[in-house]
Amino acid sequence: MNIDQLEAFIHIALSGSFSKAGEMLYSTQPSISAKVKSLEKELNCTLFERTSTKVLLSEEGKLFLPYAQNAVKHIQNGRLTIENSSKGMVGGEVHVAIVFSGAEYFLPKIASAFHKQYPDIKLVVHSGHSNQVVEMVRNHETSLGIVRSISHADIESQHLERDDIILVFHPNNPLAAYESINLQELENSRFVLFKRETRDWLLINNAVKKGNSHPNVIIEMDSVEGVKQLVKNNIGASFLPRFAVEQELEDGELKSIFVEGMPVIRRDFELITKKGRELDKATEVFRNFVVNSMQA
Repeated sequence: MNIDQLEAFIHIALSGSFSKAGEMLYSTQPSISAKVKSLEKELNCTLFERTSTKVLLSEEGKLFLPYAQNAVKHIQNGRLTIENSSKGMVGGEVHVAIVFSGAEYFLPKIASAFHKQYPDIKLVVHSGHSNQVVEMVRNHETSLGIVRSISHADIESQHLERDDIILVFHPNNPLAAYESINLQELENSRFVLFKRETRDWLLINNAVKKGNSHPNVIIEMDSVEGVKQLVKNNIGASFLPRFAVEQELEDGELKSIFVEGMPVIRRDFELITKKGRELDKATEVFRNFVVNSMQA
């Protein structure tokens, strides 16, 4: 199995035609057909179903396509990295998974600074909840992950930045009359919180339960930014990560007070990798850049 065979297979799959694949690869149709035939022989299956008008992927072909695409991508990245390394440059492609809130708030600043220093490294960013990011790293979909504090037997983590979940509300909210408040008093307020399947909801729910409090939740969302916008429109109060509302607190768009009897909810940011996995040069450069930037 070689890259020429994989590229022929991929181009046929995407174009639906042996002749079009030959044109794109500057090769003859017989040559393209021979490469696919050799690949099918090695895999011991038929990759395409041929009709009178079109070439379609077989079920085996559909299963094999994403692996072929990943293999070609990694080979091309490897070639580029070696080429740039010989020129004294660092290049390539870095796949990183990051929690939604991190992608919305601190990633743009880091990505901008990183690109200025390393213009030949391309970032491919995947986003999800912390458990989804962990699975992407474990399954080798990405080399790095940035999550809210989490532990897993297959994962190595490095602390990046502390963050707490705090009570926030609009300046015109009745809560603005308090300098501090206890959990029971919060039952008179309307709340916008994270959806129940999220880890943040679980932590907040456990914290208020300890104080025997039952907040009046009128809206649930799975987006930090969405919840924040509702709070800014005085729909209700919420518990949000401090880093996500720092600017609004500084500008006076939102307010926060201490909640008596409520445990501190820490949701620190951590950088994660799969245990035992070696990182390529470009990924190692990005990893060090993130650590140095966030711990500075």
